[in-house]
Amino acid sequence: MMSTALEGIKVIDLTSVLAGPFCTMMLGDAGADVIKVESPTGDQSRTWGPPFWGDQGAEFLAVNRNKRSIVLDLKNPEARDVLFDLCKTADIFVENYRRGVPERLGIDYESIRKVNPRIIYCSISGFGDSGPRREQAAYDSVMQAFVGIMHMTGAPGTPPTRASVSVCDMGAAMYANQAILLALVARAHTGRGQRVEASLFESQIAWLAFRAVGYFATGKVPGGKLGSASAHLAPYQVYPTADGDLMVAALNNGLYVKLVVAMGLPELAEHPDYKTNALRVKHREALNAILMERFATCGTVEWAKRLTDAGVPCSRINTVEDVLLDPQVAARNMIMDLEHPTLGPIKVPGIPIKLSDTPGSGRRAPPLLGQHQHEVLGELGLTREAIDALSTRKAG
Repeated sequence: MMSTALEGIKVIDLTSVLAGPFCTMMLGDAGADVIKVESPTGDQSRTWGPPFWGDQGAEFLAVNRNKRSIVLDLKNPEARDVLFDLCKTADIFVENYRRGVPERLGIDYESIRKVNPRIIYCSISGFGDSGPRREQAAYDSVMQAFVGIMHMTGAPGTPPTRASVSVCDMGAAMYANQAILLALVARAHTGRGQRVEASLFESQIAWLAFRAVGYFATGKVPGGKLGSASAHLAPYQVYPTADGDLMVAALNNGLYVKLVVAMGLPELAEHPDYKTNALRVKHREALNAILMERFATCGTVEWAKRLTDAGVPCSRINTVEDVLLDPQVAARNMIMDLEHPTLGPIKVPGIPIKLSDTPGSGRRAPPLLGQHQHEVLGELGLTREAIDALSTRKAG
């Protein structure tokens, strides 16, 4: 029986920074043998910081476990030949170069599939592989501005604000991962590989979801910044308490009734201005004035317990430390301990996908640059002398 879902699957990973490495890490977590092919200077996120862990950038450590690192200068014909040899027995090839670069390096899909027609070639980009913005550079913050996220994020009257988690990069990574797995299923039927794509742009157009449909339905641009509140739900926001803040999500009539009863305001349950969500949104300011006055009478811990006991979703505003120390994180195995070759024991976020029969695992710590050069290239039959010569040869 398989021990992991992607046992026996070989991945050639030519990605860097976040979207690509996060995608290939998910494949590695599921058991694939991920060979991270880096330039002589390495993935640039290795040096990004602070924060650092020793001399390693925290961002690199976060998204590069379960990989083996080799160094190839792909401007060298000899290094490209080695890459092609790796591809002959690979199942998946992932790149996130700026559009046009794979063609210039001679490692585009047409070149790789000549070596291995069964290979699944995944491209992750900013705006996709066609259209007027095809070659336009895009990082997460730029894309948050482009797709309208910044227009809708933050408190009223504040400057444009980016989500502090890289939602565009990680969304593209998740879609790329799904595309690869779909192509693996298709290959099982057809025997052929194919090229698949994911982009930061398309992932966020998809994630606009009800914002986009609302615009199509009404012709109106979604409203601007509402802080923690929702444009179409109420009460659904952060409320100040006597000693802090509490996020409350009473997003339907049943939860609204539970909320006001738990707060000792049962008369609001049948108030004609607040009987439906649409009415509560319309009269949001008046309703919030009443709720805020009551929330100010007790502290966050007391309100959180009272509302949770009543079945109303809520949370205090946790820091990253708060949530990592929460017992639910340990109960769900969401912190992974790995042994790094120079740093010793390190902790990274765990695997969010749970499979009963073929669970993922953390087998390897994020690698040092070129850590597995002799191991991987030796598997191709190269001698130690040939590997050393390749590693020191400069591009012409």
